[in-house]
Amino acid sequence: MESAGHSLSQAQCNWAFDIFLQFDSLNNPFPIHDTHSFNDMRHCYFQLKRELDLLLHKSRSKVQLLRHATKGSVVCLVAATIGVVITAAVIASHALVTLVAAPICAACVPSKMAKKELVHLVQLDVATKGIFFLHNHLETVNCLVGRLYDAVEYYKRLVRFALERGKDRYPIQEVVKQLHRKHSNFLEELLGLEEHLCLCFSAINKARRHLLDYLLHQNQDPD
Repeated sequence: MESAGHSLSQAQCNWAFDIFLQFDSLNNPFPIHDTHSFNDMRHCYFQLKRELDLLLHKSRSKVQLLRHATKGSVVCLVAATIGVVITAAVIASHALVTLVAAPICAACVPSKMAKKELVHLVQLDVATKGIFFLHNHLETVNCLVGRLYDAVEYYKRLVRFALERGKDRYPIQEVVKQLHRKHSNFLEELLGLEEHLCLCFSAINKARRHLLDYLLHQNQDPD
C-alpha cells in the first residue's frame, strides 16, 4: 500500500498477486443483506414495539379517565360537605361522621388508582423508548453491514479482474491503487459498525432491564 502512488516492481506485483489469490479464496465476512436470522430479530423487536405502543396508549387513556374521575369525586365531596354543614344542626354526631367519611373514601379511590396507573405509565413509557432506540440501532447496524458487504464484494471483483490477467504489472498496479483509494473509507465504516454494535448491545441490556422492571411490576400488582 505504501507504494500505491508509485510504479510497482515485478517482485511487488508478484507478491500482490499472491495476496490477491488468498483474498479471493476467502468468503465475505459480512452477511448478505437481510439475512433471515437478523430479519427475524428485527421483526420481533418491531412487533414488541407495536404492542408496547398499544399498551402505552391504553395506559395514558386510563390515567386521563382516572384524573377526570378524581376531579368529579372532589366536586361530590365539596357538595356533600356543604350539605352536611347545612344539616349539621339536626343530624346526630355519629350520622355526621358517616356522611363525611363516605364521600372522602369515594374521592380517595380514584386518586390512588390514578397514582398507581401513573407509575405503570412511567415504567411502560421507559420500556417503550428503550425498544424504540434499540430498533433504530438495529436498523443502523443493518445498513452499515450492508455497505461493508457491498464494499468487500466490490474489492473481490477488482481482485478477480487482476487475477484473470495473470501477473501483468499494469492491472495489478491499477487494482492496488483502487484498493488504496478506498481503504480509508472502508476503515471508517468498519469503526462505525463497531461503535454502533457497542451502542446496540448497550441498548439491548437497557431495554431488557426496563422491560423486566415493567413485567415485575405487573406481576406484583396485577390490578
